[in-house]
Amino acid sequence: GRKAIIVRNNDDGTSDRPYGHALVAGIDKYPRKVTKRMSKKRVSKRSKVKPFVKVYNYTHLMPTRYSVDISFDKNVVNKEALKDPAKKNKARVAVKSKMEETYKS
Repeated sequence: GRKAIIVRNNDDGTSDRPYGHALVAGIDKYPRKVTKRMSKKRVSKRSKVKPFVKVYNYTHLMPTRYSVDISFDKNVVNKEALKDPAKKNKARVAVKSKMEETYKS
C-alpha cells in the first residue's frame, strides 16, 4: 500500500457516505535514491513526489504509530475540491509542494 496522511476524518459518516471515512493525502510515486556524485539537476529530478488526494473508507486504512507534522491548507485540500477536477488538481499541487518541502529538509 501507499503511505498517506489523514487530512480530515469523519467517524460517523455523512449522508452520501454512511460509513466512517477519511480524506487522505498520500504519495503515489516516492522520491528515488540520490547519491553524492549526482548532479544538481539529476538530484532535483529524483527528489520529485507524485501525490494523491482521496477519500478512503476506514476499513481500507491501516493506521501506524508514526506521526507527521505537515499541516495542509484546509481551504484548498477538502472533500468539495475532489468533486471538481480543476480544484482537485490545485489540491494535489498544494500537497506536492508541502511533501517535497518536507522531503528536502
